Amino acid sequence: MSESKWSFAQNFYAEFQVKAAEITSRLDDIKCDNPSLETVQAVAADVSRLAKSLADATGSLPSYDQRQCEMQLKSLEKAVEVLRGSPSVVSKFAFRRKVARPEVDDPATCAVPIPRNVSPATGSVNALSSLSGRYLTSADFEHRHVSGELTLSDLASCIVNLLPKDNRNMDISAIHVQRLTDCILLLPRISGSILLHNLSNCVLIAGCHQFRMHSSTNVDVYLFAVSSPIIEHCSGIRFAGYPGALLEDPVEQNNTALAVQDFSHIRSTPSPNWCILPENHRQQCWPVSPLEGQGLLDELKRILPGNGITRN
Repeated sequence: MSESKWSFAQNFYAEFQVKAAEITSRLDDIKCDNPSLETVQAVAADVSRLAKSLADATGSLPSYDQRQCEMQLKSLEKAVEVLRGSPSVVSKFAFRRKVARPEVDDPATCAVPIPRNVSPATGSVNALSSLSGRYLTSADFEHRHVSGELTLSDLASCIVNLLPKDNRNMDISAIHVQRLTDCILLLPRISGSILLHNLSNCVLIAGCHQFRMHSSTNVDVYLFAVSSPIIEHCSGIRFAGYPGALLEDPVEQNNTALAVQDFSHIRSTPSPNWCILPENHRQQCWPVSPLEGQGLLDELKRILPGNGITRN
């Protein structure tokens, strides 16, 4: 693949993920609001535009990216169809036609919301959002059997520990992370992708097939990656390998975690936006047991790269 085609593929995939996540968020917002047909049609139009952009890019994407996008698009289309067929949409118009016979009390016309755990890729998204000062595990998701895609968003001063317990691995296909400040993420190795946006003063342990980070600052990344990690519009990012002490199984594949591609620095000179985390700055002791209160804050201060917690 030529450099220009490779650059297009990487940018397209990142933009596709952002647009798909935005549509998923909109579906989640309107599913319980008795949406009008016009609202549903507007979302459907955005899905159609996303489908057209993917069709136009076909042939320019790696096969893995193509499959992932197609799976996400198929699930978005299915979610829209479920919403179109929801009695909450039909009853709204039936009520207008028959003012004398409101149907809101008829059980057959009660809203049937899209399941909370609908996701683009697998039909199953688990989300943790808008939390602070918490130690979070798989038990904090709505469904304790965590599988499919995960979304972590709007977290502050939290430790998220999703490492497998008792050799029980979670069937996670992808992880989306947005708007985190002063957080530590302890993530397992997954076969899919990890996409991160707007992280500040965080520490991340992760293993994946594809790793992409955008618009983030002061983040330490302990990574196992099958393909080269990608960063864009980032600064102060430091990379190291996935801690051996936290691996459940021996690593057989080559780790490309330090072969970082910086899309904001397409030059032959080293990027000023990332570096290898010095050995003497790497953490050896990780907070794998639940913490709360001052104990949680002390661990954050000990491990976070920005000399402790930056957000009051």
